[in-house]
Amino acid sequence: MSSLVDGVLLVALVATSACVLPMYLKLKRLDRTQAEYGAAVAASGVALTQAGEAVRSFKEEGREVLDALSLKIEEARATLDALEASRAALVAARSENP
Repeated sequence: MSSLVDGVLLVALVATSACVLPMYLKLKRLDRTQAEYGAAVAASGVALTQAGEAVRSFKEEGREVLDALSLKIEEARATLDALEASRAALVAARSENP
């Protein structure tokens, strides 16, 4: 009778081990996948941080370029006004001396 109970317990142990082993392998695979997912999320965070820094840099550089262009436009307008005044003075001088 004791050997019958031992046999049943051995079969139950083998069956339990057979069920636990695939579950263990699935959990190990899940852990590996979760680690890969965590690494991907961390890499995405770094990439987003770098993209944010690049956007801020572009904004600052764009502001500097805009300011420089505004100054150059003002200089060009002043030069144009001076040229037009010079031309008008030349035309007036030519009309006085026929």
